Amino acid sequence: MRQLNEPWGLRNDKDDQLHAPTPDWQNWKRVRFRLVKHFTGFRYGEEHYVMALAFLLDVPPTSKQTTESCMNRFEAWARPQLSDYEVSFGEFQSTFKRWRGQPLQVNYVDGHVNVGLERHDFSVAWAAYAAYPDACLIYAVAVPWFEHGALARRVRDRWVAEGFQHMRPLTEHRPYRKP
Repeated sequence: MRQLNEPWGLRNDKDDQLHAPTPDWQNWKRVRFRLVKHFTGFRYGEEHYVMALAFLLDVPPTSKQTTESCMNRFEAWARPQLSDYEVSFGEFQSTFKRWRGQPLQVNYVDGHVNVGLERHDFSVAWAAYAAYPDACLIYAVAVPWFEHGALARRVRDRWVAEGFQHMRPLTEHRPYRKP
């Protein structure tokens, strides 16, 4: 319930190059997620009640990014990886918000994955930012249902309605993970 009611705050990556929005920001922990190539990630609660990940995708030096081109680039990159895990999705939804005076495409969907004999349902959303001249920034949130599908959808929908617009890159060019 705190994810629905607490104010938005910002969590930073390890090298303080990106400030990513999170509600109830003090209770998120920066983590690395195995099997997923990402720039930075966060989890809410020991049980991973909500997970948020930032991805960076390089773009050709002469291309001009838009939120739509970044979304297309990310989804083309992500879909083959997800097929290895036999993830199933419902109907994809899309909306546009505003970020830095520009359109911001946000996609969202419910889905599930079977792990052994167990089915794990989830709600996800992701936003595509034309944030850098040399890379696209994608910020995604995943909310496992844990037998509370309606609540998970409400948490995800809060991100769609008001969260993704708070993203704050702190560098002019693609950030990188420092050694």
